[in-house]
Amino acid sequence: MFNASLTTPSAARICSRRGLTAAFALAMASLVGLPAAARANDHQAMAGTWQVISIDANGTLDDSENVRRIMVINEPNGDWALVMNGDTVARGTSFVDEETNPKTVDLTITETNDGNNVGRTYPGIYELGEKTRRVCLAMDGGERPTQFFSAAASGHVLVTYEKVEK
Repeated sequence: MFNASLTTPSAARICSRRGLTAAFALAMASLVGLPAAARANDHQAMAGTWQVISIDANGTLDDSENVRRIMVINEPNGDWALVMNGDTVARGTSFVDEETNPKTVDLTITETNDGNNVGRTYPGIYELGEKTRRVCLAMDGGERPTQFFSAAASGHVLVTYEKVEK
């Protein structure tokens, strides 16, 4: 699990409950599996480093400076790595359907620093802007979200990112 000293108390609590660490890592993931025509656009837009701006899990928002220490590195092939304070804590892949509205994503963890939740898949939705992106995931086997919102006891986590300029 994440080292609580690296995050705020609320972020550590959010990330350590009932597999939220895995889903949190997934929410940081890149989005792969695009149709060939779209792949050039979305994959190129997502490639690079993204900084977490806020995490809203079950209606609890954390936009502290500690949350902003979390980065996701997206490769052009769709692989991703979640990095906290310079340490890679998770890796994974995902599948998207950008023909839906909102666009959907199924995120799968392939590796974690503690071995937990490897192979778990989380359904979610995403939106991608030029310099920002949001991902909202269902936790603990819940239903795929239909909107970018995380209410108390919803089982959803909403993560907002900003692209890091080189």
